[in-house]
Amino acid sequence: MRGKILFAYLIFLFYVNLMPRVPTVPISGGDKIAHFLEFLILGILGYNKAFLLVLPIVLEYLQLFVPGRCFSYYDMIANLIGFGVGVTVGWWYESGKKGALPFHKGRN
Repeated sequence: MRGKILFAYLIFLFYVNLMPRVPTVPISGGDKIAHFLEFLILGILGYNKAFLLVLPIVLEYLQLFVPGRCFSYYDMIANLIGFGVGVTVGWWYESGKKGALPFHKGRN
């Protein structure tokens, strides 16, 4: 089930990041928050999929070829930070479900 949700979310990410018309966010710096949140969710869903690390970079780069869109290093940084936080949250959540705490040395 998680794989199907991840696949559907990937389709959503490609659509949102590569559509010609840029969605607007009504708050200052809102586009960076949107980028962070998009990739935070991706990180949580795909925390154990290393190949997804290229997606925050590739999707921003592909915007160079979409009319009405532009490449931004700041957006890419927001993507990468969101993804990194999401991976950390996903890993932490899953390790907690299994009863193991991060950095736990075990019983003596």
